[in-house]
Amino acid sequence: MAYDLEKYRDKREKVLGVRKRGLSFGTAAALVAVVIILGFGMVAVPKTISYFSTRNLDDAIYKQAGSQAWKPEIVAGIEGLDGVRKAVADNHDKRLVVTFDRQVTSLEKLKVFFGQAGVRAELLNQVGHREHVTILEKEAEFETP
Repeated sequence: MAYDLEKYRDKREKVLGVRKRGLSFGTAAALVAVVIILGFGMVAVPKTISYFSTRNLDDAIYKQAGSQAWKPEIVAGIEGLDGVRKAVADNHDKRLVVTFDRQVTSLEKLKVFFGQAGVRAELLNQVGHREHVTILEKEAEFETP
């Protein structure tokens, strides 16, 4: 009968003083590295995705001549144009904020649309979308509920 190594392994390890104590250094180092990389990823990835999804967006702020309120049909018509992400009437329907992709459409195309709709619109400002969102967030901090 052959000698069975597995049968007396525990006794041999006890006599020789071989003990298994937790994780090895390599495993612990790999675990710490994974935690650090995932932590940086959780911080950096959402900002990167946000940047790439809004890098070509601009906001154009319009006002009608005579300070009239924007009609919902005009707002819906602008939202239907190619490259326009959204159009929102704010400030008691006196201003219209159009968020558009500057690679697809331009202010000239919006101007043509207003001309076809018979609306006299004045461009108040054109600003990058991220900058506009930042400004709105800062303004919201100063408003009292």
